[in-house]
Amino acid sequence: MISDHRQPPFETWFELPPEHSLTLADSRRVKRASAILETRWLEELDAQDRLVARFRTWTKQSLKPPYRQQIGWERFSLTGQLLDREIRYSRRDSDDYLH
Repeated sequence: MISDHRQPPFETWFELPPEHSLTLADSRRVKRASAILETRWLEELDAQDRLVARFRTWTKQSLKPPYRQQIGWERFSLTGQLLDREIRYSRRDSDDYLH
């Protein structure tokens, strides 16, 4: 499995069968004035190392207040059909900042 301290634990979120593995196919990181965007393409392989599906994962970290973070992933079939998607947004620990 791929381990990177900057990326969330996508592999655990995918709930892959234990005999399947992930391989990094492509990665891109872009820093803009207002955010850092990181995208990865992963390939899911079965026990016989056959390609089963592709995943796109991303993180978007805002560099300006309120410093919100978006993380997500999508699973695609070999024909390119979207099979599953999850998007998470960061949230403050409390609502004390609200009036």
